[in-house]
Amino acid sequence: MRWTEDQLRAIETRKKNLLVSAAAGSGKTALLIERIRRIVVEEKTSVDALLVLTFTRSAAAEMKERLSAALMAELEKEDVDSDFVIAQISRLGAASISTLHAFCSRLVRDYFQEGGIDPEFKLGNETELSIMVQEALEDLFEEKYQAVPADGETPFSRLVDMFTGNRDDRELKSLVENFHYFLVTQPDSEAWCARALSYFELDAEGFWQSPWGRELDSLIRTDMEGAYELLESAYALCRDTEGFEKTAAQLQEDFFAVGLAIDALEEGYDDFRNALSGIRFARYSGNKKADGETSDHIKDLRNEAKGIIQGLQKRLNLDITEALAQLAEMKRPMEDLVGLTRDFQKKYQLKKAEKNLLDFNDLEQSTLRILENPAIAAEVREQYAYVFLDEYQDTNDMQEAIIKRIVRDDNYFMVGDVKQSIYRFRLADPTIFIGKYRAFSQETDALNDLITLSQNFRSCQGVVDGVNTVFEAIMSPALGEIAYDERARLYKGLDNEGPYVKTQVHVIENKTDEDTDPIVGEMPAVEMEARFIAREIQSRVGKPFYDTKTGEERLLQYRDIGVLMRSVAGRGDVYAKIFSELGIPAYFDGGEQYYESMEIGVIMNLLNLIDNHHQDLPLLSVMTSPIGDFDTEECTEIRLFQKEGSYYAAAEKYKDEREDALAAKLKAFYQRLDAWQWDSRVMDIEDFLWKLYLDTGYYHFVGALPGGEQRQNNLRVLLKRAGDYKRSTLRGLFYFIRFIERMKKHKYDLSPPGVLSESENVVRIMTIHKSKGLEFPVVFLSGTGKLFNKRTRNRDILFHKDLGICPDYINLELRAKMPTLAKNICLEKNEMETLSEEMRLLYVAMTRARESLVVVGMVKNLESRLTAWSGPGDLYHLKKAGGLLDWIMQALLRNSAPEIAGEEKRRHLSLPSYDVYFYTAEQSLKHHVSEDTVEELMEEAQAPSEAMWQEVCRRLSYRYPFEGQQELPGKMTVTEVKRLRIQAEALGVPEIPERVALPSFMVADAREITGAEKGTALHFMMQSLPFDKLRAVAADTGALDGLLTEERQRLVTEELLLPELAETIDLEVIRRFFQSELGRRMLAAERVRREVPFNYQYDPRKVLPDWQHADTPLVVQGMIDCCFEENGKWILLDYKTDRYFGEASRKQLIDQYRLQINFYAEALANLTGMPVAERILCLVVMGEQIKVDR
Repeated sequence: MRWTEDQLRAIETRKKNLLVSAAAGSGKTALLIERIRRIVVEEKTSVDALLVLTFTRSAAAEMKERLSAALMAELEKEDVDSDFVIAQISRLGAASISTLHAFCSRLVRDYFQEGGIDPEFKLGNETELSIMVQEALEDLFEEKYQAVPADGETPFSRLVDMFTGNRDDRELKSLVENFHYFLVTQPDSEAWCARALSYFELDAEGFWQSPWGRELDSLIRTDMEGAYELLESAYALCRDTEGFEKTAAQLQEDFFAVGLAIDALEEGYDDFRNALSGIRFARYSGNKKADGETSDHIKDLRNEAKGIIQGLQKRLNLDITEALAQLAEMKRPMEDLVGLTRDFQKKYQLKKAEKNLLDFNDLEQSTLRILENPAIAAEVREQYAYVFLDEYQDTNDMQEAIIKRIVRDDNYFMVGDVKQSIYRFRLADPTIFIGKYRAFSQETDALNDLITLSQNFRSCQGVVDGVNTVFEAIMSPALGEIAYDERARLYKGLDNEGPYVKTQVHVIENKTDEDTDPIVGEMPAVEMEARFIAREIQSRVGKPFYDTKTGEERLLQYRDIGVLMRSVAGRGDVYAKIFSELGIPAYFDGGEQYYESMEIGVIMNLLNLIDNHHQDLPLLSVMTSPIGDFDTEECTEIRLFQKEGSYYAAAEKYKDEREDALAAKLKAFYQRLDAWQWDSRVMDIEDFLWKLYLDTGYYHFVGALPGGEQRQNNLRVLLKRAGDYKRSTLRGLFYFIRFIERMKKHKYDLSPPGVLSESENVVRIMTIHKSKGLEFPVVFLSGTGKLFNKRTRNRDILFHKDLGICPDYINLELRAKMPTLAKNICLEKNEMETLSEEMRLLYVAMTRARESLVVVGMVKNLESRLTAWSGPGDLYHLKKAGGLLDWIMQALLRNSAPEIAGEEKRRHLSLPSYDVYFYTAEQSLKHHVSEDTVEELMEEAQAPSEAMWQEVCRRLSYRYPFEGQQELPGKMTVTEVKRLRIQAEALGVPEIPERVALPSFMVADAREITGAEKGTALHFMMQSLPFDKLRAVAADTGALDGLLTEERQRLVTEELLLPELAETIDLEVIRRFFQSELGRRMLAAERVRREVPFNYQYDPRKVLPDWQHADTPLVVQGMIDCCFEENGKWILLDYKTDRYFGEASRKQLIDQYRLQINFYAEALANLTGMPVAERILCLVVMGEQIKVDR
């Protein structure tokens, strides 16, 4: 590969800390791999001495893969130390090339004693931890409420009064949770809190030296300078237009007064306030007779400046002393909030410690705590000769503090692009990169070196020019957080490209009037835009374009196109639907819409219904789905049978009192629910969910629907979530439902993995965030007219790493609530940071394009937007932008009166690197569609050919060659196999156990708990007992009873067992078992396994001698209650709560379970390779253990 001069510097420079600012498409990853390759091969540095960190597992895996390929290529060269290179390749698997959190995990385990961490800790699942956060909050608030005296108050009760809504305390809980997540990213949160609280004691002089004062000064200057530039622009128009001399004199007075106020800022706040309050705008004296249009434009500019000044006068009307007095009043509540959050953090830590769990924040904090030991830090520094950090723009203060402790003075390589820092919502802090960017010298003899890579090897000149045109006009240190100067701008790196292609912008005016077609007037904006883009795609696909990757001209395909949007919520599925309607193959992964999909909704409703039959909405959802197969008339008939009360009650009453076909159908439906509820108690969730898919046939049903492959993939993803849940510390269906609900609420891992490969010929629809790192020959950037989200204004308290705690002022006695000066400052700061991130998102989106970039946006009123876009384009106006389209158009039209050419149906503005098109709503829908096109499409819909007809007949007459095998499923439980055997012997099928009882508060009359339910509860507790504790107390009856009582209560507390079921458990039965000879043998065994799931291939003829398909094995699925190893052989136990009465009854009981326990024994022996010495049926209630022969 031919490297540029700057790339070579980044590859070859040693003995320095390097910050490489790598613009989009500049070959960052290739450069990083080449630098590592040379360090390993040329300097004979072992990969063990390299620490390479990134932020995603996929990026780390890709780095290992590419480095392995680079080292393998070395073996093809002559004069290479093959043994050394092969050794490095073999070490790559264990090399420290990983995510930052994986590195932290290794370090915490290595130095667990210093960190005070159990080395066997597990990383908690995000959703599991989220549930624990809510439980910790509930427990804490309950304790705090109990501690409030009847006739007094506490710090907690004051916070409740100040920060709770009309109905509950969710707002205060949310405040505590948000504050917690903020604090854990601060390297020294105690010091941060102390500093933040000290700001509430500032006097007027100290205020201006504080972060609040400095930020306020900056905000005031921005607004004042914006007003000054507007007035200056208006004055220039007057000066250059005849007949406006009087207006010019008036404007001169205006901007002179504003200039004096700006100068007064240097003297102090009071002087500035006096000067600001003295600004008065006289009645406008224009001259419409001279030039009415110019007069209106001058007036608009002056009115905008007037609005800025009057807004400042209103916001700053509070004397600084009064503002600080309000803040002083809020100090005590803020101290109380800090204390409450600390109490929550202790409670949360205890909950995690009970299950030996850590979260990612714990990893970072423990790592930092360990590295504060100078000896350990020195040891880690000595271990790594080179440290690399990819995507440096995405670090936060905590991560930066960790890395500072493990790098040397001259071995740190950082690479990233602050213009692509788009993860502020994950608390990434681009100012860390910016600080180093400004501080690192570009002199090559400095210890810290900055290298900028600006050549873009991805995009053609038209795209590069399009990006530069926009960002040179809008990005600055104030907005975007970096200057888009000669170092930051893009330069074309491609040597080969086709003809110059301008960037296109399509602006659709979505304004309707009485002449608008009603269909157009009622069409949602997102659908209109989707249809426009679809037709643009249709007009391009199949046309020749020059592919810069292959260096050849070829036809554009669907796979070459990416449609990007800020958010897919409410948009992505609409685009996919419209594209499908118009014959465009498209892939949309669901993203934020995943849990709203029909198939996931039905299955989640089914799970809710199985857990608790008394829920009307899930009940109706499942009944009317293919699973229940009840039609509207049947559901209505049930409701009419009992009009009052819940629908569940009506269904129960109909089922029990009627004898018709519908009642029979209801009974069968409830029997299935009861059977599934039973299964959910004894099976793990992953297996149970798959059983539901197969039992209901729903998995295959959705596969036959449009988009069936993706629908089935969605169900498999839910199955994967069940696997994640199984690996957590949570258990039971109830908690699984909560697990999924928390994932949905917090939008954790919502996107299912794609079912399409990159080679699939489909248009990709995705968010800008997901497009990062990707590229497309053609990019459509859609939804650019959508307004920015500015929701932080609704929060009572804002937290900022520099500005501290910024609350509303709340006075309960005066019933007053208003933003404090600090909150107003923080709101402005947050808004600037949010807008900066939006600007960086725009940069990421535009730089995904290789050959062609197309921007599409909608506006309500084109005329007013054109006026705004043609303004001065200064910082003030860029701040006021409503969406991405505003920035693009401000960059293109600032300080100009755009001359739009073309016919009425397609207005066109031609610029050096852009073509801009304007449409009405109706014109956008007719775009690219003609009568000829419609006729062609109609001709294509002619009758099918004879060949097609023959193929249809062949498919419809197809017969499945293994039709008989459908009598038996491919996978069965042992119970189902046993049932088949019994059916074959005409002995009938045992009844399905009754439903597990609902909590008493959910039923009017609690029914009696069944024997089956009691047995399940006893069985569950036997499986849940901790063996280490049992071994310690088994010989002591009193201690054993105490442990059993404690464990039974734990199952209730953790909501693993209903209280009324727990009460039915006879602890004496369990004690008797563990003090029996068999119990003592089990406790003495070195290896004991409980709840052992298995899948075992079995010959069906062992059960059904007449089975005809000898070549078709049966997969038997089961769960072994318990087995333990004794003298190299298994002792197999099967717990039963059955009773017998007399010898004949005893023999019948043994025969009933013989087949099942022999199944278990055969499976255990064959799957483990160790024989089973004894098969024991444990009748725990009767206290008897029966050895079962074959």
